[in-house]
Amino acid sequence: MIKLYSHQVVARKHLMQNNAFALFMDQGSGKTLPILFHLAYLFEHGLISNAIIIAPLSTLGSWSRDLDKLPKRRRESIGELEIINYDKVWRRAEIYEKKWDCIVLDESHSIKHRTSKRSKAVRKMARNGSKYRYILTGTPMSNGHLEEYWAQYDFLDNSIFNTYKKFSDRYCLLNQFFKPYKYRNTDELIEIINNHCYRITKEECLDLPDKLPDEVIKVELKEKKLYKQMMDNFIKELEIEASNPLVRTIKLRQIASGFIVNEEGQIHSLKSDKLKILGELLEARGDKKTVIFAEFKHSIKSIRHYLEKSNIKHLVLDGDQKDKNIWKKFQSDETEQVIVCQYQTANAGIDLFASDTIIFYEPTLSSTVNDQAKDRIHRIGQNSKCSYYYLLTKGTLETQIYNTVAKGSDFGKEVLLDFIRRGERP
Repeated sequence: MIKLYSHQVVARKHLMQNNAFALFMDQGSGKTLPILFHLAYLFEHGLISNAIIIAPLSTLGSWSRDLDKLPKRRRESIGELEIINYDKVWRRAEIYEKKWDCIVLDESHSIKHRTSKRSKAVRKMARNGSKYRYILTGTPMSNGHLEEYWAQYDFLDNSIFNTYKKFSDRYCLLNQFFKPYKYRNTDELIEIINNHCYRITKEECLDLPDKLPDEVIKVELKEKKLYKQMMDNFIKELEIEASNPLVRTIKLRQIASGFIVNEEGQIHSLKSDKLKILGELLEARGDKKTVIFAEFKHSIKSIRHYLEKSNIKHLVLDGDQKDKNIWKKFQSDETEQVIVCQYQTANAGIDLFASDTIIFYEPTLSSTVNDQAKDRIHRIGQNSKCSYYYLLTKGTLETQIYNTVAKGSDFGKEVLLDFIRRGERP
């Protein structure tokens, strides 16, 4: 039977006492379970007949998984529950025009830009007679922009701050472009914010383990037809010659990561949500440092391009990096937010405990390399709980690779052939 940690019990008590409330809990501290237990209570006691959870792609899977963890009685008490991605809400009138008794916004910083379509849509939903409204995020604002609280609190209860004009008149000094450049009455503002939220960091969650369980994020396979074709060719080749099957899986793994290299060595980008989900995770991290591990050079190049486009300051430690001590800059320079590491180069002999989180963009075949990579942040000097996120493309070899490596085995030739012999086609 699942047991809530003490900080989750406190969070649930706040939810029981408030119809509109914010859980500002660090990524990895476990925000979903208190909400799900509370939803089960509301359904069980006839206080709501339906509910909707709106979340980014990166957390949709965790809601479904945690729902399955609830005790049977709690789980069966839950009635009509919709779990949906933010970008689908404002595109579907049947969703945002429907009356929802309870609305939950996961990673609510996703609506901090008050003029965005998603922000306007969910705030409109809140005005359509919802009885209960909750927001969850570890980063309600970025870089000290206090105005980003307004849209999130406007969703909770538009009487807290009233209109944005009244909010900005009271708390902001605007520049010539009508953007806040300075704040006033901040003690009053912070007091109001704190009256409607529960805050806790991973460091304050004393009963959490030092290494949190892996968070597996399933990514949709966009190129199903191409992957199936490549898999069929792979099986046929194995029937003829199975001397080096792992080398022949490279194209399958490339497709899972959003690209493919043709016979002439030309790289073709494919449709994939991996970069989008990576971006959502980084946004949820706010200003906190993050480590990213990847296997392929093109994946690292794509990640670099995304970080540059997003104006995220970063470093790269891969086979092409001449300065193999560049990780020391990540440790000491507070402005370097991200370091992108290649497994073969950065899985041993370096310290990256300036971050408490690793995102694995694609899995490695070696359990030893995987464990060593995880230990780059779990070292003497680490003062926080360590979180690990794996981006795995559904319906591809990545799932089998991760499952094998997570159990402490290498995904080698015999493991692969055993999958094939059993008729398991990734």
